[in-house]
Amino acid sequence: MFGSQSSAGTDDQVVPDAPVRGSVDSELEAIESGDGVDQVEDIEVQESGPAKVSRQGLEDFVLYVARALVDNPDTVAVSTLEKERLSVIQIRCDKPDIGKIIGKNGKTIAALRLLVSGAGGRIGLRMTVDVLD
Repeated sequence: MFGSQSSAGTDDQVVPDAPVRGSVDSELEAIESGDGVDQVEDIEVQESGPAKVSRQGLEDFVLYVARALVDNPDTVAVSTLEKERLSVIQIRCDKPDIGKIIGKNGKTIAALRLLVSGAGGRIGLRMTVDVLD
């Protein structure tokens, strides 16, 4: 049992500063000293403003995510249907792959819809995602 008592009734103390094999401190010391660490080039990151959101960009995003989820990415197709004040990005794929896009209890498609809806809202569009069979 964790804590201060074991099942035998004696007190077990946890020492907070005891060295642990493979601890973060030992790894940090190895990195700082250069022992066993390959030299890594510095990567320059360019700061840019907020990413531009567009309807085509959201279609490309949905296509990218859907292809990453399914077993047959070449069969995934995305199209956009314009309704009254709503744009619907429709995903078409093989029947066995539909469940992978929907996810357990619909959580995957719900997350995708949330991202698309939020990004669409930034450009003044109401958007959602549907999976067609």
